[in-house]
Amino acid sequence: MPYESGEKFTRVMQLFRRLCDTETGVTTKQLAEELEVNQRTVQRYVQMLRDSAGIDIEERDARLHIGPGTRLPAMQLNRYQATLLLVALRLLQQLRTEHDPDMVGALAQLSRALRVPLVARYLERTLRTVEERPQNPERTQVERTVIDGFVDSRAIEVTYVDGAGRETKRTLHPYFIEPASQGRHIYVFAQDSMSGEVRPFRLDRIRTARLLPTMFRTPDQFDIDRVIGTSWGVWQSEHPDHVVLRFTAEGARVLKQNLAHPNAVLTDIAGGGVEMSIDVASEVEMRPWVLGWGPLVTVLEPESLRDFVADAALRVAALYAKHAHTPA
Repeated sequence: MPYESGEKFTRVMQLFRRLCDTETGVTTKQLAEELEVNQRTVQRYVQMLRDSAGIDIEERDARLHIGPGTRLPAMQLNRYQATLLLVALRLLQQLRTEHDPDMVGALAQLSRALRVPLVARYLERTLRTVEERPQNPERTQVERTVIDGFVDSRAIEVTYVDGAGRETKRTLHPYFIEPASQGRHIYVFAQDSMSGEVRPFRLDRIRTARLLPTMFRTPDQFDIDRVIGTSWGVWQSEHPDHVVLRFTAEGARVLKQNLAHPNAVLTDIAGGGVEMSIDVASEVEMRPWVLGWGPLVTVLEPESLRDFVADAALRVAALYAKHAHTPA
């Protein structure tokens, strides 16, 4: 492509990136609004990409798409690597409930670049599903600001709402971004100005985020695997809880097939059951998981977890007893 100076070149590249980041396509009108030019100018940019850069841009149902004639670098993945990549992206999709333009763009480029046809087709289906989700520009701006702070090692000022609904303003140094499969949330581990500690913050609870000029350096000793090594999910504590659970024979069979934490120690007991012991940052983070086992598990330690589960069981029993004789 001939060199284009100034804003024109920038807009042409923006147009190309926008087309690369969609599977459903974009109308000329949408592109004109996004690039802040008229539709005739968009058409000239499209023709320039076709003629000068050899980009195959086709139009289907009044929407522009990157066509199959465009040569994009293929990812050299075997079928096993490609399938695992598909699984990872499916997990990420489950963590997202809204339209995420960056995920759409990543899926679009991966689906075109992968050499494994079956995996590429599944990626394209996932892409269509993600692209149809409702847009939330404010949410996108917050998450991109957090990512900018993480990638560029810059402080961010955030408004954060904790689990109790308390809203605070604080400055964070984002060290790492980590998903947690237990609660299907994404966390940013950051040095927190209020506590002076490295803490996890749920990304969806950050209401506003502003990039600051202050630079920071992630400590050499920071290791995300070490940080979450004693966590059931992401919680941290200098005084871990020792948890001991006794599973029935039925529960033991399921537990051994779906061990929830690599640090758990299992000991077989008489009758086919098993005892699981583990040190975690806080037993509170385990509570939903333990309740999910119902009558298949008994809490032996600690007393706080045992009391919580016992109280929950009594309340559930009372609730069902109250409606036991109510006609359906």
